[in-house]
Amino acid sequence: MIKKQWLQLRYVLGLGVLFIVLVRICFFIDFIYHSLFDIPYNSISAGITGIIVQTVAFTVVIGVGLKDQQKTLASVCLFKKVNGKVWFASIILSIGLTFFYFYFIALFYSFSYEWDTRFTRTGGNFYIRLIETAIIPAVAEELLFKGLVFTILKKYYSTITAVIITSFMFSVLHLSTIRFIPLFLCSCFSFWIYLRSGSLLLPIADHFINNLFSFVLINEPFAYIETFYAALALLITGSYLLYKYSKAEQKAVNHKPPGRC
Repeated sequence: MIKKQWLQLRYVLGLGVLFIVLVRICFFIDFIYHSLFDIPYNSISAGITGIIVQTVAFTVVIGVGLKDQQKTLASVCLFKKVNGKVWFASIILSIGLTFFYFYFIALFYSFSYEWDTRFTRTGGNFYIRLIETAIIPAVAEELLFKGLVFTILKKYYSTITAVIITSFMFSVLHLSTIRFIPLFLCSCFSFWIYLRSGSLLLPIADHFINNLFSFVLINEPFAYIETFYAALALLITGSYLLYKYSKAEQKAVNHKPPGRC
């Protein structure tokens, strides 16, 4: 059993390394392209190139994982319909996570010069940037980590252990020391949303909200204690409501009379 656990862990780590290598290769090609033709990185062309880079990297890694595991995308991703109250609770929790994330990012950034240049791009087409920085990462990263990596790990590890390993990978692959701890904690909360709702749609929405803030409100000051209190209140409220509504929905499903849809 221990040998199988190690093999699965080594395998998902290999997928992570493959993803990093692919992204770096794609961005190196992107750098050569922009340097040769003197194209600014805040242009529409740069945004479209970024979309292509991300799509290629995610498609290859997810495709390799699915092929090796002999699975289809539908078999590892849960997109079941979720009650509106569960959605409401999840959105509140997601906004709380977003404020929590940016509070600590702003706090840590005040002690360091490191920052993710992807979030500092200005100009270009709003919709191109929306696709590049919010939609594609939200969908693709959730498919990769919760849909594929977590599904592989939970066969040989407990749910908690699989969540911790997957969240750790998710944080490491962003290659940012400043964002590591906030990303890890947000990933764990996102997993709780996923496990309570049983649907990947809610974590994708959570991820989208966070990434949407990342380029819409990135220049706003977040390193205020009021931001932390607001995040804490939203996290507690959202968590309570999610637990309450998801439990009620599960109870209703379990007591549904046979033969009814």
